Amino acid sequence: MNNSIFDLVIAPWKTAVLQTAIRLKIFTLLSDHQLSAEELAAQTNTNEVFLQAVLNALVCMGLLRFEKVKYQNSHLSRIYFIEGEPFYVGDFIQLLANESSKWNKLFSMASKEKEISCDSVESHRTFIKAMHNMGMLGEVDALINSVSLSTCQNMVDAGGGSGIYSIALCQKYPDLKSTILDSHETLGVTKEFVSKHDVRERIELRECDIRMDKLGDRIDAVLLSDVTYDETEAEKILKNVWKYLRAEGQLIIRGYYYDPQHPNPLFGALFMINQLVIDSEREILTLSSLKALIEKSGYIITTVSPLTERSFIIMATKPACS
Repeated sequence: MNNSIFDLVIAPWKTAVLQTAIRLKIFTLLSDHQLSAEELAAQTNTNEVFLQAVLNALVCMGLLRFEKVKYQNSHLSRIYFIEGEPFYVGDFIQLLANESSKWNKLFSMASKEKEISCDSVESHRTFIKAMHNMGMLGEVDALINSVSLSTCQNMVDAGGGSGIYSIALCQKYPDLKSTILDSHETLGVTKEFVSKHDVRERIELRECDIRMDKLGDRIDAVLLSDVTYDETEAEKILKNVWKYLRAEGQLIIRGYYYDPQHPNPLFGALFMINQLVIDSEREILTLSSLKALIEKSGYIITTVSPLTERSFIIMATKPACS
């Protein structure tokens, strides 16, 4: 995907992060100092988990620097975002934040048709299609080039959404059969996508709660794509997968994670904030905590690497002696 287009698409997230930092006076507090997330949280009276997510996004945006658990201003931030400096633009950013809600009226003002609010079913459908959009922007191509399923015949795509990855993998591997497991609500959308492809006869759709229901028998590979973000849910899913994945079977996990040790990528940091905004009670996994959880569940990790500039892939196996 063209980077300028992608920057435009995620601009609202980036703007919200900058506006939050300005309102909390993060740049001014840092000034020429170096402070940890804990120290900044104490000075701003904020939740450290939320604040660290914002700080890491600012690092990825090039507005902060991160070294030895301390944050400091970048050269750009020292010029434009510290109160009292000649070229400070924080007040203008605050003005835009104050007026931002009015921009939500733009569609209704421009459209001659009455805006109809989406119900939960339509919202869920939009979500599944949105994840399909993201998959088409390099994710699916990167995944099929990163995994090897030449010896696999029976794959489970747990929480498979639109089925984009099962379709692509079945197209690459003629002997592969995939079972997409998801909710009844999602599978209605999945069927629409799968039915358009010639590999549809090798793809089964089955309603399933992947946290507790039976996934299949002696499965060769399990794909978890855009599934394991919440720590509690992920632990349940990994334990359930263990029951049905054959010994030496492959576990493939891909998603929009970020690495808190070396804050990157930007989209992963913003995606985490988005998850917290949707549900502030969730304990969102980072790349580091997900790796620890996979190993705790008994799997042997073989690969951890960036998949695209926005995502990571983790590959693991179930030990032969299990």
